Amino acid sequence: LLQFVVTSLLDAWRMIRSLRYTGRTIHTITRRKGICSLLNLHNRIIMNTTDQKQGSTKQQQCSTSSSSNQENNNPHALKSAQDANEIFEVMEPPPINRIFDMYNERPTSTGRTKIRSDVHRDKDWHRSVHVWLVDTSKERIALQKRSLAKDTFPGRWDISAAGHIEAGGNSRETAARELAEELGIDDLQPPSYVELVFAFTCPAEQADWGGCNCYEDVYFLERDSEECDFAIGSEEVMDVKWMNIGDFERALRDRDEAYVPRVDMYMDA
Repeated sequence: LLQFVVTSLLDAWRMIRSLRYTGRTIHTITRRKGICSLLNLHNRIIMNTTDQKQGSTKQQQCSTSSSSNQENNNPHALKSAQDANEIFEVMEPPPINRIFDMYNERPTSTGRTKIRSDVHRDKDWHRSVHVWLVDTSKERIALQKRSLAKDTFPGRWDISAAGHIEAGGNSRETAARELAEELGIDDLQPPSYVELVFAFTCPAEQADWGGCNCYEDVYFLERDSEECDFAIGSEEVMDVKWMNIGDFERALRDRDEAYVPRVDMYMDA
């Protein structure tokens, strides 16, 4: 029994060291080389994680549907584009005397909650999740086209899946739920959803751009673009497409109005 306990503790210690090293590496690479280097690192992390958890299985498939981008085969889809009365936790604004540390810092709560419509009206800071589906071997990234019924940036191409974190909610759980609701991807493993690779938290002040002021928790998820079918939630999403990562980054930096804009800090990460 003693030998088992010692062995377990050593295994846990090695895992913690590995996770800490991975976090430092992501931090260093993203500061030096931007999103493409992060995606390359992310690919290695996903392959290692998948090998450990699923043996010889290299990639997971998306939620099954008979053809791409089906609208009527998603049991998780919402019945409306958004709920104006959902409750958000109001966060403190980013510091004005220093740069927010996206890789290590987390937002601070004010202790107050408000309904979504009031938060957006008053330009309060709150929280959201972004999940980017990436096919690193083909250098592609999945984009969704937002429904015309959305209250921010309707009809524009955007993150693969995204959503607000409700008061008392968990970031990873929210990310997994949004993937299911918007794209029909429901094969992640609860409760930790280890397939999601956390990258950074970006304070994005976009209320005056037609969006909102949000701390955005950014995750990456590896998928094969040629094998991945989507079952979109049509109240929130009009379409999905795969796009070359370099072409997408150029569109963002050129402020192409077909795409939801991103703050410079986000793009530079």
